[in-house]
Amino acid sequence: MQNEIQEMILNGTFRVGEYLPSESELSNRFNVSRTTTRDAISALVEKGFLERQHGKGIFVIDNSKNVAADSFRNMVLRESYTFAEFMETRNMIETQMARFAAIRATKEQIERMDGYIRKMRRKDIGISTYADYDVAFHMELAVASQNRLLIAVYTAIEPLMKQIVEHVVKSGGKVENDSGFHAAILERIKARDPEGAQDKMKDHLTASERMFQDSIEPDTGLDQVLLWTSQPV
Repeated sequence: MQNEIQEMILNGTFRVGEYLPSESELSNRFNVSRTTTRDAISALVEKGFLERQHGKGIFVIDNSKNVAADSFRNMVLRESYTFAEFMETRNMIETQMARFAAIRATKEQIERMDGYIRKMRRKDIGISTYADYDVAFHMELAVASQNRLLIAVYTAIEPLMKQIVEHVVKSGGKVENDSGFHAAILERIKARDPEGAQDKMKDHLTASERMFQDSIEPDTGLDQVLLWTSQPV
């Protein structure tokens, strides 16, 4: 029954912004018990297709994108990944984020990225706060790509990103005042130079990988360092 109702929402039989028939009507329509109907509705609420409104009924909504993004993020948080896996993924998505942002970023998005860079450059900034602004810059870059799948993937790996930034900064890795990688990327975005933005992102990611390598034991490979374990990276 759950699949049938979901399909009817997707094909427009039950439209977003409207109420479903009552549970008793649905039970009769599908020839199932009220318990089966409630279970199906509860599952679709969890998936972001429906919302129970007290005293009104069951409302058809479209929150499935957020639910899917949260599910992907939770999957990432439950697993242990190596730094090498993380960087392979990051290289695939962030170079494209930079490229698309150079084509699609709005004036407001560029201003927000500029603001995060200025905050990263404050001399009195703490490690955790610096990491927050660093991650916020990259999140805004994802948003500026105007690609919802890229945004969803970056949102899922964002906690790993902060863990790594904090580790590198604690280990003495260069921050924005010294390296200027974020500023270089943003300069190419402002210039509407997709290839240049992509190249500057590659430079940034190469340097980030090198700084992380310098912060761990010399004989440790990047494919041996686990993220999101009880042990420090």
